[in-house]
Parts: sequence; structure tokens; C-alpha cells
Amino acid sequence: MPLARLRRFWSHRDGNVAIIFALASLPLLGFAGAAVDYGLATRLRTKLQAAADASTLMLCQTASTTTNTVLNAQALVSMTSYMGSSVGLTVNPLTITASPRKILLTAGATAPMFFGGFLNRTSNGVSVQSQCASPMPKTFEIALVLDTTGSMANSGGSGSKLSAAQTAASNFIDYVKNNSAFSADTRISIVPFAASVNVGTSYASSSWVDTTGASTYHWTNVDKTLAKAAGFTSRFSIFSLLSAKYAAWAWGGCFETLPFPDNTKDGTPSSSDTLYVPLFAPDEPGNGSINRVAFKAGSTTYYSYNSYIDDTTSIATCKASPTSFQAAENSACKYVALSGASSTTSSDVGIPNGPNFMCTSKPLQRLTTSAATLKSLVSSLVASGATNIHEGFMWGWRTLSPKSVFADGGAYNATTTNKVIILMTDGANSWTDNPYNNYNQTLYFPMGYFLNADGTTPDNRLPTGYRNLTNASDARTALDQLTLLSCTNAQAAGISIYTIGFSVSSDPIDTQGTTLLANCASSPSQAYIANTSDDLIAAFSKIASSIGSLRISQ
Repeated sequence: MPLARLRRFWSHRDGNVAIIFALASLPLLGFAGAAVDYGLATRLRTKLQAAADASTLMLCQTASTTTNTVLNAQALVSMTSYMGSSVGLTVNPLTITASPRKILLTAGATAPMFFGGFLNRTSNGVSVQSQCASPMPKTFEIALVLDTTGSMANSGGSGSKLSAAQTAASNFIDYVKNNSAFSADTRISIVPFAASVNVGTSYASSSWVDTTGASTYHWTNVDKTLAKAAGFTSRFSIFSLLSAKYAAWAWGGCFETLPFPDNTKDGTPSSSDTLYVPLFAPDEPGNGSINRVAFKAGSTTYYSYNSYIDDTTSIATCKASPTSFQAAENSACKYVALSGASSTTSSDVGIPNGPNFMCTSKPLQRLTTSAATLKSLVSSLVASGATNIHEGFMWGWRTLSPKSVFADGGAYNATTTNKVIILMTDGANSWTDNPYNNYNQTLYFPMGYFLNADGTTPDNRLPTGYRNLTNASDARTALDQLTLLSCTNAQAAGISIYTIGFSVSSDPIDTQGTTLLANCASSPSQAYIANTSDDLIAAFSKIASSIGSLRISQ
């Protein structure tokens, strides 16, 4: 009986499907669990890679002086902030190389395995790598051409416009010197400008300066024959006598505008008339008063703004003709006599009377790698004088030029050097006219007067079609044309130009001014308008970051 039952059991087929299914489901469950665990690990790896990419990019944006210890600490903080501390995060020591700077980050994390028991595992490790790299450091030559005219002392919304410009320029210098996108050889020049540009007094004997009175433009407001008779060989001779009276009357470092078209091009002097003539503002007839003064010649009364010698009481052998304003201004011997000379600042114009009238800016700084030198000049800037964008721009170009007066710049065709001019102004070109009866018609300017004492005009310094000036509006249009031609020529030489118009609501730049700046810039995206001090600082920051860029290399 027991044997028969056993045979029946072995021959019975009920329940086989369930047993087979139970045995077959074990690998199916394993595969499904593995898929779940794999999905969790994949999501973790994706998140870990994104965190690594963001962290390395951040690390490459740090200053080039950041130590490896600090970089490793920052990497750990950044990765933890992205991933949290519950994933078994590990961040290996960074691999850091220089020239160009590269930072390799390797990180790992642990994903839980809910079905890992089949494999006797409870977790799954994932790892990623990310490498950031600054582009090969580029060597730049950058000219900061900064408006330091009197209007820069006005409010810019939070402090003066000048203080905002100083902050913006200082921040720009720091960015360039500390960002690995810029080669350590990157050099910056600074050209403050107002009515003229102060190049510096150390160039008085340079080969490109008219030291002998050879230029046609040298004696426009001092009679050449009388000057020779008085023992003057050049304007520097006059400055020498004047400085013996007042130290501030030594030559201030400014030059007059070159003749056209040399004043819109890059190059060295090729003739006596293309030598740089030291700016010398003649004594305008009057009694040497610090204010606007009257000078009567015959039955006509003229008014002067820059009378610093008393023409009416000079010694008998050098007394100005009472019938001619022109002869009084053209006199040479009065600079020997110096009767009634006054060095006090004019209360009408707000700048000092004297031979350096309209030379109000700080001396420019040629190309240098020294951040300390550049920032020292920026901090010393003062706001004074009228606006001559053309002269500011041209001296900015000359600091970058390989063939102009300084010859500091690298070759234009060099593939390793990029030349940039950043021009910032809060106003428009302005050649101030004299609103009262005056033979010269205007205040002194780097082009002289509308009518100089020798009867000449600034026509030879202006483009055809923009001559015969009679008012300030025409003068502005002529200066705008000079500026635009200069910008066009600089771009043709391979210089990238950025412009910033500092146009606050209380002192806006008009449409003519903003159009000039837009047309001067190399592209529409390189022309900025700043309506507040904060906008100006932001504009400089955007320009700095656009010049250099970063990339993820892997």
C-alpha cells in the first residue's frame, strides 16, 4: 500500500506550473531589481557630473594667485553644496596644471542597492571626472581713455561721476590682472583727458617734439620776429622765463593738435609741421586779473578770460599798442617783463590762468603691467576743464601704437596680441567760445583760437567741409568728424574699440553725442550707455568679462 501511494505521487501532475513559475521568477526578480538599482546609480552619476562641471568652472574663475590648498577646499565645499552629505561623496585631490591653467576634478558617490542581496552587495559606487581650462592666456594691450572734465565732478546717482569712474577703472584693472584668461604680460595704459591730454613733461626734448620753433604752428600767437628779438628760440624758452616767476607756469606737458589728416592717423613725424608743438596759451590782453577782463584798443573794448600779464602797465620798451588787441597778444617781450603777472585760478572759467590754460588733466600712463602704478593714477584723477574726445582718443591710440611717438605697442599683425581701446566720456566735444567781444572769438584750445593773433585759423587741422568755424556748434561738428575718422582708422589698424557714454538724467548726453559713441565702437554690442554710477561700474565689468572667457575642456 505505501508503495502504491508513492507511485501515484510520482505520477501526479497537478501544481507543476506553480512550482516551475516560482523557480523561474527568481532570475526575473533579479533582473528587475538590477534595473531599479542601475537607474538610481545613473541618476546619481548624472547629478554628480553636473556638480563636478559647475564646480570646476567655478574653480577656473578664481584668481590665478589662489593656492592649491584653497582650491581643494573650495572644490569640497562646492561639491557638497550640490550633492549633500548623504551620498557617500568623495572628492579626490585636484590635479592642477598651469600655462594654460587646467583643473581636473575627480569625485565619487554611493548609490544604495535595494536588490543587491542577490549579488551580496548593498551599494553601488559611481565616479566622474571634469576638467576646466582657461583659454590659452591672451596678451592684451588695453588703453583706458577716461573723461576727467569738469562735469565729471557732478553727481552720478551715488557719489560723483568721477568717483564711479575711478571705481570702475580700478575694478577693471583688478579683473585683468587676476583673471587667468589674461596673460601676465597683458599691459594697460591710462589716458585721462579734458580739453587736452597731458602727456608728461619728461618729453620736452624728445625727437618728435618741436623744440626749435620749426613748425608753422609754433608762433601762431607770439610774433616770431619779436620772439627771436627777445631771445626766444621756441615756446619752451618762454616757459622757462615764466616758470621763474611761478613754478606752475613751467610747461605742463600738453601738446597742440597735429594738422589734418595726421591728427587722425598713426605714425611718427615726417616733416616740421608734423612735430608735436607744446601747448602754450598766450597771455590775452588785459591787466592780469583772475576774472574776465576788459582791454580797450582805440574805441573798441575786448574781453579776455586768460589775461595773466598786465599789458597796460608794461615797461615803456614793451608796452602794448593801445590801438590793437592783436599786437598786444602777439607781443613777445611782455614775457620778459612779466608786469603784474597773476597765477590765481580764474573764477569765471574755474581753471588756472596762465600758459597752461586748458591743460588740466593728470599725465597719462604708458603701457605697463603694474596694477599698483595704474591704480595710483586712477585714484589721483581730478575733474576739470572742457571736453575734447578726439585728443583723448588719439593719445589712447598712440599708447598702443608700435610706430607712433612711444612705439610701445606690439606689431599690428601679431597673432598673440590683441589691442583694445575703452573710451569713456560723460559729454560731447566742446570748444568753448567767448560770449563777449573778443578778437580770438573762443577760449584757447589745442587748435589755438578760431582766429589766432597772426591771423591764422584752425582750418589746416580740420577735415575739408568742416572748416571756417564761426560758432561752438560748428566746432563740435568738426571735432566729431575728427573723432569718427580717428575711430575708423584705428579699427582699420586692428584695434577693437569699446565706448561708454556716462549719461545721467541730470546731465544727459544728447543724441549727437550718443550717435558719435555708437559709430566709434567696433560693433553695436561694444557701445554702452550708463545712466547711473552703478551702470558705469557694470559696463566696465561686462567689457572686462567679454574680453576674456572660460570653457569646460572635458
